[in-house]
Amino acid sequence: MNKAIVFSFLMVCCMGANFSATAQSKKTPAPAKKEAPCKIAFDEFDDFDSLRTIGAEAVSFGLFIPSRFETADGPKIIDEGKLLFMYTENDSINSFFMTLAIPEYDYQPISNDYNVFIKLLDTETEVIPLYNVPDQGTFDKGTNMRIYQHTCVVPLDLFYQLSYNKIDKIRIVYKKQKRTFTLTAEQQEAIQKAVQCVGKAAGLWPVKP
Repeated sequence: MNKAIVFSFLMVCCMGANFSATAQSKKTPAPAKKEAPCKIAFDEFDDFDSLRTIGAEAVSFGLFIPSRFETADGPKIIDEGKLLFMYTENDSINSFFMTLAIPEYDYQPISNDYNVFIKLLDTETEVIPLYNVPDQGTFDKGTNMRIYQHTCVVPLDLFYQLSYNKIDKIRIVYKKQKRTFTLTAEQQEAIQKAVQCVGKAAGLWPVKP
């Protein structure tokens, strides 16, 4: 998997939140609701490694938090986290991955392990551990914080679970701290759509009888 593609894409996907006012206009009859188009951010093939990489658009999750980047109006407000769902395949690799980009105020040591957990919405007890291959954080000048990238392997059976169920909460267990993120209904829906989108581009969803 090309981690450079993932990191650069997540960094470009602004950690800051943009706020804009929307002008109100006269009410008009609402058009018939259509399903949102599948939003693939990249679908690339590496000729040297014969590696295909597919990624959906990154999804913001959690709350808005103040960064350590000061503006004239106070601290820059950023997303608590971003999620990128991907699929890679070549002669030896055929797997889904979920990458979390998390801004942290302090250095958070973490190792390769099952230290990322997700709780699905339509269950009260099931907590699923994910094997995490993290980096050690990269300083981001736009937030004056360290951005940690947690890349988790998503087995095929879990992919199908995520395509029909939704993630309710995400927990990351650092060596000195635990972070828990609660997703809103809109965030849950957006992540599920991203999972379905990548699966569709990979030809693995929906399952055909």
